[in-house]
Amino acid sequence: MIYLDNAATSWPKPESVYQAMDEFLRKNGGNPGRGSHSMAIVARETIEETRLLVARLINSPEKERVIFTLNCTDALNLGLKGLLRPGNHVITSCMEHNSVVRPLAKIERQGIKITRLPPLAETGVVSFRDIEKAKTEDTKLIVVTHASNVTGVIQPIEKYGAIARNHGLFFMVDATQTAGKYQIDVQAENIDLLAFSGHKGLLGPPGTGVLYVSKRVELDS
Repeated sequence: MIYLDNAATSWPKPESVYQAMDEFLRKNGGNPGRGSHSMAIVARETIEETRLLVARLINSPEKERVIFTLNCTDALNLGLKGLLRPGNHVITSCMEHNSVVRPLAKIERQGIKITRLPPLAETGVVSFRDIEKAKTEDTKLIVVTHASNVTGVIQPIEKYGAIARNHGLFFMVDATQTAGKYQIDVQAENIDLLAFSGHKGLLGPPGTGVLYVSKRVELDS
């Protein structure tokens, strides 16, 4: 078989992934944080070691800013619904995945105002000027995908992050197509919320995701 659907999920996984999952489930399948026996302790230690590795991958200043989720969709929903309130304004693009489009559509019906910017025809990226023009006194968040799962266009998130920080806005990035493939630095790129899955560029198993939350952000449950 020739597999070309890696924008959906990576396959086949490296043999080391199969072996690590098999060994963990056979030897350390305890419930982390719910017991004092050896398997539960090892499971908890494995989670915290992984949290530290993810923090280093994205240059998070603290590993405690890394939250594990079911997938990227779950992470995006937690971030968007936890941050935004009626009356807030959001700037996004017309190229977002359904995992951004659908939660935004739902909270829009609850009183969130949304500006959806089209990309420039010649480059496929969202114009810096359009973002600047779209800002209002109610703008709270800029949210963009790092790379389109349809076109593959890479958005210049470092530029958008600078705009957000200069105007006192929050900046959220959907990096499910780029995590593990492109360097992402949440500090240098002024990213306040970063969401990605573990089963694509990171070559991990399904059912794994991450939400990074900066110190600037407080999410409601």
